[in-house]
Amino acid sequence: MAISTNYSTPVTVNGFTCRNCSEVDQAKKFIDPAHPAAGPFGVNDPRKAEKDFFSPEARDLDRLKELHEERIKPPSAAAAAYGTPAGAARGTIININA
Repeated sequence: MAISTNYSTPVTVNGFTCRNCSEVDQAKKFIDPAHPAAGPFGVNDPRKAEKDFFSPEARDLDRLKELHEERIKPPSAAAAAYGTPAGAARGTIININA
């Protein structure tokens, strides 16, 4: 009987293919044994591209300020006559940059 450091057939733990008990220990911690430097759930993976979750237009502070000013200005007399809700009071909109 030969003693081997690897399993005769790979096992799957948490979706990762493991060939020995040290890889099984990593997979139990959600670390990919094929790429252990990526860390748990691949959070430190250098191969993963940095994502911009907001478009450049959504990060334009001047445009956001302009939209905010439009929202808080009082409605016209005609709009008020037809029941359009009044604009938001000053200070009620949250500043996401704070």
